[in-house]
Amino acid sequence: MTVWGDFVADFVARNIPGCERGFGPCQAMGFRSGADLVAGVVYHNWSPETQVIEISAAALRMKWLNKARLSAIFAYPFEDIKCRMVVARISEHNSTARRIWRSIGSDEYVIPQLRSPTEAEVIYTLRRDQWLNSKFMRAEHGQAVTPKAA
Repeated sequence: MTVWGDFVADFVARNIPGCERGFGPCQAMGFRSGADLVAGVVYHNWSPETQVIEISAAALRMKWLNKARLSAIFAYPFEDIKCRMVVARISEHNSTARRIWRSIGSDEYVIPQLRSPTEAEVIYTLRRDQWLNSKFMRAEHGQAVTPKAA
């Protein structure tokens, strides 16, 4: 079940090292298994002028993400608020998140020492066209999806 609210943003902040200050103004989508919140996604640092938003996520279970949830996660920025780009900042050591971002066709930029003096941060950018043409959004026969008019 999908839920929205500040409690989801708090959950994500508690589960990302170095995120103790939270996110400030944001929207947060969570995913429950029964009564338990098992994963959350926070949309923050929204820039309506440039149509770019940052996304952060945390999960307690490895296998919480599926195609339907991935579609729901990217529906908010690309369909609801008409972003042209989503940005994520991920630890160089988070191989699971990095694999997911590469699988959806995002661009990857490794910035040495951005996370700490001994750790790089990996910046992922995903444009609307990259998402629409990802393997998760293609029509049944592998054809690109035509974007809707804004």
